[in-house]
Amino acid sequence: MNRSESMTSSPAGHPPLRLGRRLLGIGAGVLAWMLYRGLSAHPDLAERMVGQGPLAELPRLLSLVTGWIPFALAELVIGAVLLRQLVGLVRGLADVRARRDPPGRAALRGGLRLAQDAGILIALFYLLWGFQYARPGVEAALGLPERGPIPRAELAQVAEALVERTNALYLALNGEADLGVPTPAPPIRPQVPALEAGWDRSVERWNLPDRFGQRHGAPKAFLLTPIVRWVQIAGMYFPYTGEALVMGDLPGPARGKDLAHEMAHQRGIARESDANTLAYLVTALSPDLHQRYSGALFLQRQLLSELAAVDPETTVALLESRLPGVQRDVDAIRDYWLRGRGPVGEIARRANDAMLRSHGIPEGVANYRGSVWVVVALAREFGLEAVLAPTAQDPGPTPFPSADLPLPDHGSTLPPRP
Repeated sequence: MNRSESMTSSPAGHPPLRLGRRLLGIGAGVLAWMLYRGLSAHPDLAERMVGQGPLAELPRLLSLVTGWIPFALAELVIGAVLLRQLVGLVRGLADVRARRDPPGRAALRGGLRLAQDAGILIALFYLLWGFQYARPGVEAALGLPERGPIPRAELAQVAEALVERTNALYLALNGEADLGVPTPAPPIRPQVPALEAGWDRSVERWNLPDRFGQRHGAPKAFLLTPIVRWVQIAGMYFPYTGEALVMGDLPGPARGKDLAHEMAHQRGIARESDANTLAYLVTALSPDLHQRYSGALFLQRQLLSELAAVDPETTVALLESRLPGVQRDVDAIRDYWLRGRGPVGEIARRANDAMLRSHGIPEGVANYRGSVWVVVALAREFGLEAVLAPTAQDPGPTPFPSADLPLPDHGSTLPPRP
């Protein structure tokens, strides 16, 4: 036993508390949290500190290293962390049973070990990704004003355009109004080059930071997809390995958009609304029709959900105008999530909601719906056609929309429906 251990163990020779080591780990987590709180009050400073430079490059390099490994490391890391706590618990119980440590002191040792590990994980979380929550939102990158209300007629106009374009993309992709089965899911890895092309084109089209177009490690599927489904998540970004992960059995119509969403997190986009916004813009410019259809179907559903709250009659009419195959795909996505619904998913939803609120997102999980406002604002600024995915096989890159050269529009507003 070294000197530091002897100072934290009892004269009776109980196992050491290792108090110095434990407090160091706890302090690292507290310090990281305090630094985040300071940065969150100064978004421009956060952008300079973590949106560019070494702290922005570190997660990308990590993702490139882990990207060469053909399976997800994230679940192995989670398993290792849980195993460490389980081993500590078993040892603590053994010490109590053998009378090497009183129950209270054994509980204290276990609590300190858990708090130390939590502190280290929190510090790494912020270093590798969490500080991104303090940066300005995607509106700043796109040059848009702050969020505001969307007039009902404008919401209906964009929703109608998305329904029409989604129908057209379904026909271009499948060749008929209804395949008779949900749109098949393409493999994950072969989709990555087209999505990366979508990122490159989005950087050019929307004048986004060049770092969004940099290559990262390829997205992967969860190894334990059937178990993860109970958590009710389509995917996640795991900052400790730099991996963008999705469910391995996602329905085909959802896969392209969900891959782009996790790739957005991989590029330092923390807010869910921002990741959804960029996922749509990226898929809309992808050379792959399946990805364009996936993004359009996602945004259509969000728009119709918003419209239903203010104009149910128009919403019903638009729902009825969907192609049968498009409706079949919507039903397949809904059924997929209904099969896994349960108490585990509700616990995970509440935990995610609390995490988002603690990072300056007061609406919590409702933030996922925030992409509607950004796309409507872009349509307002540049015309509807600027935000709609083309139906050609591969339209190629398109230049950044110019206010001096307005793009084709469907009209400034649509009159309210009766």
